[in-house]
Amino acid sequence: MNQELLDKAVALADRGYQVGFEREDDVNGNVIWVAFVPEMPSCCAQGNSAESAIEALKTVCEYYIYFLLKHGVPVPDPLPREQARDCARTTRAEAEVIKAE
Repeated sequence: MNQELLDKAVALADRGYQVGFEREDDVNGNVIWVAFVPEMPSCCAQGNSAESAIEALKTVCEYYIYFLLKHGVPVPDPLPREQARDCARTTRAEAEVIKAE
């Protein structure tokens, strides 16, 4: 892994992206929380609490951005605060729609 690219990815991931949540039940009926970033489709993580899902999402975003940088793909900018939506009510299925607007 290229440390210079990883350092850049970590800095870019810390730019204030929106985080959305979904509460789900697993096959055993246990509650899990899924956190995701609408600007980065497929970038999501889960945990037993919203806090643990956010912590896991931080690492996922860093590696997602690292992959984009490594392959020369533009890294999406965070939405400006005035354009940000209430991601607590946004589902992962709607995330692609938000990105396209």
